[in-house]
Amino acid sequence: EAQSIQLRDQVWSELLRTRVIEHEAEALGLTVTDAELQNIINTPGVHVSKVCAVDADGEPVWKEKWSKEEAAAAAQFMGYRAWQKEMMHNPIRDGSIFRAEWIRYKKLPKLSKYDDLVCYTDPSFKGTKANDFKACRLWGRYKGELHLIDCFVRQATVTEMVRWLYNLYEQTRDEAAIRFYMEANFMQDIILDEFQTEGHLRGYQLPIMGDRRKKPDKVQRIEAVSPLWERGVVFYNEALRDSEDMQVGIDQTLSLEHGSRAHDDAPDADEGAIWMLQRMNRQQAFQPLTAQRRSPKNIW
Repeated sequence: EAQSIQLRDQVWSELLRTRVIEHEAEALGLTVTDAELQNIINTPGVHVSKVCAVDADGEPVWKEKWSKEEAAAAAQFMGYRAWQKEMMHNPIRDGSIFRAEWIRYKKLPKLSKYDDLVCYTDPSFKGTKANDFKACRLWGRYKGELHLIDCFVRQATVTEMVRWLYNLYEQTRDEAAIRFYMEANFMQDIILDEFQTEGHLRGYQLPIMGDRRKKPDKVQRIEAVSPLWERGVVFYNEALRDSEDMQVGIDQTLSLEHGSRAHDDAPDADEGAIWMLQRMNRQQAFQPLTAQRRSPKNIW
């Protein structure tokens, strides 16, 4: 034990001298705690800088290395979690709420077979920055199960998100009725303008409604529906297993935990859609009691 501590101190000394700490320590198999890193950061004379591969607008910081398109292609090839860890200084670990074995796929029935269909949208920030994740999730209730049928989870502009929703509506309206929802706070300003602009181009307005719930903490809401995954009630569309939208959404779901900096737009939209489906199911299941009214005893 003493030799191990002495060796550790020697290695730390070398790492400090080279000014490169976290990645080299990880390569040597050393455990670098947040507290230890914070102590180093607070050391007089230590300068800390954080340089990500792309900036807030998706533009590469090192423009001589690659273009915006090449950076986007690299992110797509690496996958969401690897890109965040290696290129954006945002290591994402498997969260403490969902487990990988709870992700189940199956071949889904036709839309006309579903008891209820809800498409819930989480547009993230209301601006048009391309690095913000926009999430649209189409869920259906079928024989006691909940199915993720289609999805849009991309670092896209509001215009792209709105166009996808209109396309979904046009592709499905002759087969089944879908209820479209979005958090009411977002149904204003630039997002509402985008819906109206796209509607004018297509000759109709998308029948989207606002979710006016007074919501508790986001992670608490999502955690409250996680038992549905554990009990095997939730299934994902087998036909979209390899799609990037599906995989990014699953990555966000598995990495969710309290205090995490990981994106959570997809599981947030999932919670919204499932809440709407469950509420409608409760209303339909309610059976009022009826009885014949007795005649009053004293009738004049």
